[in-house]
Amino acid sequence: MRSYDLFLINEEVALVYYGFESKLFHLFREHRYANSELKEITGRQVRYIRKPIDEAEISTWLQRACTDMAGYEKNGQAVHCFTSEDRKSRAVLTLGKHAMTLESEGSFELETAIFDTLREYDDFFFAADYDNARYGWLKPLKSFRIVEPG
Repeated sequence: MRSYDLFLINEEVALVYYGFESKLFHLFREHRYANSELKEITGRQVRYIRKPIDEAEISTWLQRACTDMAGYEKNGQAVHCFTSEDRKSRAVLTLGKHAMTLESEGSFELETAIFDTLREYDDFFFAADYDNARYGWLKPLKSFRIVEPG
C-alpha cells in the first residue's frame, strides 16, 4: 500500500521553493518523525509553509467533481473512497485540517486521477510519500514562474 500526505502550500512559499522541492519534503518528513524540541521547531516552520484546509469546502467540492467518476463513494464528511472499474485498485482520501492522506493500492492510474482532480481545486498541493521518498507538486509550478525581460 502506498501512502501520501498532501499539503496545501502558501503561494509565496511555493514560488520561492520551486526547484527545491526536496527541502520541503525533508522538512515534512523530519517533522513527522521528530520528537520533543525538534518537533516544536519543525512544527513552527511547517505551520508557516502550509495553508489550512477547509475540510467542508473541499469535501463538497470533491463530491461534485467526482460524482460521475465510476467507483467513487463518500463516507462521512472527511473520507472519500475510489475503486477502479476492474476493482483491482483502491484509494482512500482522508481530509484533515492541516493535511490530507491518500492511501492506495493497485495501479497508479487511480491515484493519478485523484491527483489530477485535486490540482483543479488548488494550484499549490504538495504530495509526500515518505516510505518511497517520492514527492512533488500535483500541478507543476513552472507555468507560474515569472519570465524577466531579456
